[in-house]
Amino acid sequence: MTKLHPWLSAHYIIGDPEKHSLEERIFNTFCIIAIVALFLEIFFNYYIGLKAVALICFLGTIFSIGLYYLSRYKRNTKWAIRSLGIVANFTFLLNYFFNSGIYGPNLVLFCLILLITIVVVPKKELAIWITLNMVTVLGVLIFEYFHPEFIPNTYRDNLAKAIDFGITYVVAALLICLSISFIRNNYDRERNKVFLKNLEVKEQHVKILEQNKSLEKLNLEKAKLFSIVAHDIRSPLSSILGYLEILVKTDMSEEENQQVQRSLLQVTKDTSEMLTNVLMWSKSQLDGTRVDIGRVNVADELKKGLSLERNIAHKKNISLRLDIKHRAIIAADLNMFLIVVRNLVNNAIKFTPEGGKVWVSVEEDGEDCLIKVKDNGLGIKEENRDELFKLKALSTFGTNNEKGVGLGLLLCKEFTELQHGEIWYEANDEGEGSCFVVSFKLYSA
Repeated sequence: MTKLHPWLSAHYIIGDPEKHSLEERIFNTFCIIAIVALFLEIFFNYYIGLKAVALICFLGTIFSIGLYYLSRYKRNTKWAIRSLGIVANFTFLLNYFFNSGIYGPNLVLFCLILLITIVVVPKKELAIWITLNMVTVLGVLIFEYFHPEFIPNTYRDNLAKAIDFGITYVVAALLICLSISFIRNNYDRERNKVFLKNLEVKEQHVKILEQNKSLEKLNLEKAKLFSIVAHDIRSPLSSILGYLEILVKTDMSEEENQQVQRSLLQVTKDTSEMLTNVLMWSKSQLDGTRVDIGRVNVADELKKGLSLERNIAHKKNISLRLDIKHRAIIAADLNMFLIVVRNLVNNAIKFTPEGGKVWVSVEEDGEDCLIKVKDNGLGIKEENRDELFKLKALSTFGTNNEKGVGLGLLLCKEFTELQHGEIWYEANDEGEGSCFVVSFKLYSA
């Protein structure tokens, strides 16, 4: 029975709704019912003595099988429908003469073929088939009215007549119910599809609007950033140009000469640092940044990687101390990790006055490694802390008038999150200076 089940399924017999149209499935259903009904009518009509009608039913059964094959397997439903329209009207016309005319169930059969025609034929052919049906029915009624002797009553008794009418009614009612059921189910299915499609379109519309808003915001922020960057680059370049002109055109004392050189060096360093951050951030935004997560020994890399920052701190008379209690191994991209820590240490040095202190500490917290960069410098006002990691593009000045565009912390945030880490600001216990914390996952082999 398991092997026979697919052959007996409705999808197999009348066609899959995903592959066959509603008209095809209704027509195939009609053919199946017609085959069964006509086959049974062969024996009934022969039994009651209507041998000509039995022959017509036999030919109708063969014809219905052919139509079913043409529509279901050859997928040529259009020609099958046309053949049905012609042959059915002709067959029912013959049946009218051999099966008691108006006193038999013939008008019900003509109404049935009219219903099937309306449901399955193309719209442009509808008027032709309705006209053919109506002309045929009216023609035989008029003919019978004037020549009733040519259409005899062929029923043997009232029982035979009742059975014939009953079978015709059952077949007609079944086909009508199935046709309407198909149409309603198809309507509900299409309505649900449209409803779901509308929901999908609305969701896509909302997403597109959100994306547009994000893009507009990002474009405005980028435009603002590059506008300010262009201004801030022009300013130090003008300063560099002015210092160089002074060195070339002016006779200065040795002390004045050294002061100009120091100022020139500081402006050049600030500009270089600002350009480095801008270029790194621009690359990450435009091209995407490749992240290569691997095994990073925090203690070793901090000792090697902060040598330049030690020199900067030394020249500013700032104590830079590493407080490493754990030799933690983290999962991170080495280059990105060093960029993040260097930016935080540079910021701490920039905003710490001469004689101040900067601490870099490493702690383990469960599965995380916390790297804290703390200073006792200017600190950050509470009202400005919510904007720390956002693209606000505001110029800031350090304790020695070191200049930047507020991009370093945004770069730290983006690079930290690309490595599946976190970064945040903590208020110092002493109530002065700043403390930034970066968290990375400990490396697990």
